[in-house]
Amino acid sequence: MDDNLLKSILESEIDDAIGYLETETTDERQKALEYYMREPYGNEVPGKSQIVTGEVAEVVDGALPQIMKVFTSSKDAVVFEPVNQGDEATAEQATAYVNHIFYKDNDGFEIMHDWFKDGLMQKVGVVKAYWDDKKDVTKEKYYGLTDDELAMIMQDEDVEVVEQSTEEQVIENDPIQDPMTGMEMEVPPTIIRSHDIKVSRTVDKGKVKIENVPPEEFLISKRARTIEDSDFVAHRKMTTRSDLIAMGYDEDLVYSLSTGDALEFSPERIARYTRGEMPTDQDTTDPSMQLVEYYECYIRTDMDGDGIAELRRVCYSNHEILHNEECDYVPFHSVCPIPIPHKFFGHSLADRAMDLQLIKSTITRQMLDNLYLTNNYRVGAVEGQVNLDDLLTSTAGGVVRIKNPNALVPMQVTSNANQSFPMLEYLDSVQAKRTGISDSQQGLDPNMMQNVTATAVSAMTTASQGKLELIARIFADTGVTSLFRGILHLVCKYQPKARIIKVRGDYVPFDPREWNTEYNVSVNVGLGTGNKQEQLATMQMILAKQEEVIQQYGLNNPLVNLKQYRDTLAKFINMAGFKDDSAFLLDITEEQAAQLAKQAAEAPEKEDPNTKAAKVLAEVEREKAQMKMQEQMAKLELEKQQMELKAQKEMLELQQQRMQFEKEMALKELELAQKASNDDKKTNINQSKELINALDKIQNLSQRGV
Repeated sequence: MDDNLLKSILESEIDDAIGYLETETTDERQKALEYYMREPYGNEVPGKSQIVTGEVAEVVDGALPQIMKVFTSSKDAVVFEPVNQGDEATAEQATAYVNHIFYKDNDGFEIMHDWFKDGLMQKVGVVKAYWDDKKDVTKEKYYGLTDDELAMIMQDEDVEVVEQSTEEQVIENDPIQDPMTGMEMEVPPTIIRSHDIKVSRTVDKGKVKIENVPPEEFLISKRARTIEDSDFVAHRKMTTRSDLIAMGYDEDLVYSLSTGDALEFSPERIARYTRGEMPTDQDTTDPSMQLVEYYECYIRTDMDGDGIAELRRVCYSNHEILHNEECDYVPFHSVCPIPIPHKFFGHSLADRAMDLQLIKSTITRQMLDNLYLTNNYRVGAVEGQVNLDDLLTSTAGGVVRIKNPNALVPMQVTSNANQSFPMLEYLDSVQAKRTGISDSQQGLDPNMMQNVTATAVSAMTTASQGKLELIARIFADTGVTSLFRGILHLVCKYQPKARIIKVRGDYVPFDPREWNTEYNVSVNVGLGTGNKQEQLATMQMILAKQEEVIQQYGLNNPLVNLKQYRDTLAKFINMAGFKDDSAFLLDITEEQAAQLAKQAAEAPEKEDPNTKAAKVLAEVEREKAQMKMQEQMAKLELEKQQMELKAQKEMLELQQQRMQFEKEMALKELELAQKASNDDKKTNINQSKELINALDKIQNLSQRGV
């Protein structure tokens, strides 16, 4: 394919892509920028309220911090996962190195902020990642160098001698005497050389460079659905002649290019800059700083005529092809918050809020106009009965001269605030449903939540966060994944030697030439796993389970090794808000973890100090129990002996009591026997006395005549 045909194809693709943008996408992006900046709508009426509310800015600025937090709360935004067995170590190195390139070599936070903000406000955000083959050239001068010092400097591969001057000093030596012959010998003169040199030191500063692409500078074929499947992608920008010459283009060719201003006055740039801020080269008188419209195109075309289109990088300006080469990588990566299937340009959050901003601005203007009329109502005056100069002069405590008390008639205006505020609240609810940005994420009114349970508040917050979590997941699985995979591809292809950087407190060499560019990419974001408190609680539970397994089964268990436990602790630290876990934990590899587990398995089992103490305590308690039991046995034996002695004593006492009783009984019987004989005698005497007494009573009765 000749250059003329390639020019024709390029111009056709460029015109087609520009026409695709300028149909409606450009106007909508310009409108979104104007609404975000709260520019007037153009329908303002002189003398009435011209306020512009900020719903577009509210939804964009409200969503951006929460989405940024998802990607920047962790130390590593993206983690590379191994594909094949044995890739674990290199995948871990790639993760550390690529994140270092994004955050340290480039201003990763600012790039991500502008990238996401373009997507939320301008439909699509685009970044460009490419290898910047920059060489730092410095001039150095050295004076009075010796031959050895000169040779040492010349050994440096980065040094090239530009100028050199050498001075020789001849020193005559005195003759010396030959010890063998005794004759004098001539000594050659000593020549001392002194070198003055000027060198050029060239240091390779090549690195991956990432930059944001303004939406109006990005062109894509209207047939494309994604950047990867697009047949044509281009970056058009205004660049100076000096920059083109620095890129390596021929100076005569560059100065033959005409300047252009088509991109400078695109609608998006006009909306972005005020009149005095618009960058232009119209005021410069330096030809090298004049701006030229430059296209960096990536197009699929059959350049070699084999019938198969290949990807080529073609640089084009003013109908001239400046560079043409085959390539295997498109450096652009895009994010779209609300993609539309089968279409490259989707919707932004600004698209969902612009009509609401116009409606709320209109209602607010009417409320303010009504408030002005309510506070400064008009007055009807009877002609000739009122001094109009006094009436038109509105001052506090002023006097209005009237001839008739009824000459002034106030024309009261009814307030419409009671009808307007419910409408504004309704529009707020519509905005929350459309965009996911609501008061529940900006801070709830405590009066509004008095009769709402904590469960209901949690459900409301979770529902409002659903759309933002979806947007974050779309960003993660599209542009962010593509960007970090592209960074890995660039360092593996272009980095010429190993590079030493500080990672987790240690200086580690990284040589991407040994890596595999086909690692799986996992974006390290916590979506769908609850809020931060729930995630910390879950991680704490996992840590407890891992500790339980290690304590019960040792390091050589089939479930958890030491590295997995260390990684869990690191994630817990990162989730707590500390990005650098190396300040708390040392790094450990899989090999080190396996070696420690092997050593733990081979080493004799060490008794746990707590278990040992428990055993000693149990032994002491057992001995104490035995001693107590012996004491109790001795006590029981003593009591038994005492009881036996007591029983013997009681038996002896019983025997003595029995013998005493028998003795007493014998004496008693003897007494009874003696008493019995005496009683018989006493009985006979008593009976005789009773008979005599009975006879005396009978005699007395007979004497009284009874």
